[in-house]
Amino acid sequence: MQRAKIRIAIAGIGNCASALIQGIHYYTPERCRDGVVGLMHREIGGFLPCDIAVVAAFDVDARKVGTDVHRAIFAKPNCTKVFQADIPDSGVTVKMGQVLDGISDHMADYSEDRTFVRADAAELSKDEIVAELKRTGAEVLLNYMPVGSEQAARFYAECALDAGVAFINNMPVFIASD
Repeated sequence: MQRAKIRIAIAGIGNCASALIQGIHYYTPERCRDGVVGLMHREIGGFLPCDIAVVAAFDVDARKVGTDVHRAIFAKPNCTKVFQADIPDSGVTVKMGQVLDGISDHMADYSEDRTFVRADAAELSKDEIVAELKRTGAEVLLNYMPVGSEQAARFYAECALDAGVAFINNMPVFIASD
């Protein structure tokens, strides 16, 4: 019998998303059963890391938008240590999100391999992102917007509310208290 999956969507396919997705594939049931290094808890509520499935992804970088999320996690400007390179394609294509304040002006001072390259694709509307969350059956939307992207964080929080999915804010900006 196949285990149930926790269906997540990710807004911002940067270094943190890369580490998370690598971890989902590294911490197999066998590794978790035999004991693992790097996790405080190998099981929570009966779920293992490998019980998480990415079902939707949003970004604004040309090297990620239109790409399978499992390949996009290794695209520049990501520079996370690769500890699980062998990850099969997921069938989930990174969709163009909303830029808002997600690309800071100072990023123009960096070389292309260290900055964001805005995709030419049309930004999805709030209604389109909500529809994608519903269509994919996402249960949780993880916010991995760059630090300082307060408008973008609030935008994705509102999308999650409208879609009826949980929202986990992974950046230092007040969301729930406001």
